[in-house]
Amino acid sequence: MALTDLYLMSPPGPEWRLRGRANFRSEAAAPVDARAALREWVALADAIEERDGRVICLVPNRDTELTGLPYAAECGQIVERAGQLLFLLPNMFAPHRKGERALWRPAAESLGLQPIDLDGTWEAQGDVATFRGRTLLFFGGRTDAAGVASAARYFPDDAILLEVRQPAFHGNMAALPLEAAGKLLVCPDVLLGDGLARLEAAFGAEAIVPVSVDEIRSYATNGLPIGGDVLAPHLVPARVIDLMRGWNLRVISLPMQELCEKAGGASRCLVSHARVDAAKVTVPPALDYRAQRPRILADA
Repeated sequence: MALTDLYLMSPPGPEWRLRGRANFRSEAAAPVDARAALREWVALADAIEERDGRVICLVPNRDTELTGLPYAAECGQIVERAGQLLFLLPNMFAPHRKGERALWRPAAESLGLQPIDLDGTWEAQGDVATFRGRTLLFFGGRTDAAGVASAARYFPDDAILLEVRQPAFHGNMAALPLEAAGKLLVCPDVLLGDGLARLEAAFGAEAIVPVSVDEIRSYATNGLPIGGDVLAPHLVPARVIDLMRGWNLRVISLPMQELCEKAGGASRCLVSHARVDAAKVTVPPALDYRAQRPRILADA
């Protein structure tokens, strides 16, 4: 069985702007430069493809009001069940993002995935992570208890449910699995209850490396690991970069003044990643980044 790493993404258009301003970065940010944001997005997509990832690219209409689309971690989650690839659709918290699922449903179907509707508020891969074969499911930021319970039915029974608090509005701000190093960056101050103790029991205290609230506000946990590389936004603190390099990870710093510094979402927020059997997925030209890249660049 040949496996392929899919990265679902959606580029900002030339009219892209901050609309919801629903996080601590975007709420008071200056207006974005849409074309600069698009160039940042292309740089990330190219870096993923250079590392043998396959970028699936949902290109919206130029004048779309769905300005949250580029943050595709929340677009859905691919899971396999009984040999079939399912696509768990999100139920977004922010009103301006609720319409995104209507675009991702047919996109998933055209890839050969079966869309699944869930209950509650659930923001997909923004609140899902894996480490050492275990699934971590987060709630309490934007995903609520009903949403995570509905999603949990499609994940292994040993999934670890973790409640988070602000400023971690998603689980991908609370923890970053670094499989190649065997380390899990965690912000203990945003984990509620016995979450930290359960992570230490599951993986060993030596695997858990703490980061601070100030560091996650600078996106310490939002780099995108691909093998031994981490595609990190330029805001990641030097201490965290030094830690990763000390574990023999190669940190590639990507300028993200528009997408991250202003809009509040980093490289990990911009993708929904899944490793799947390549034979079970068909990538139509309309969703193939390799085919769509010239059209996207024309707007940059």
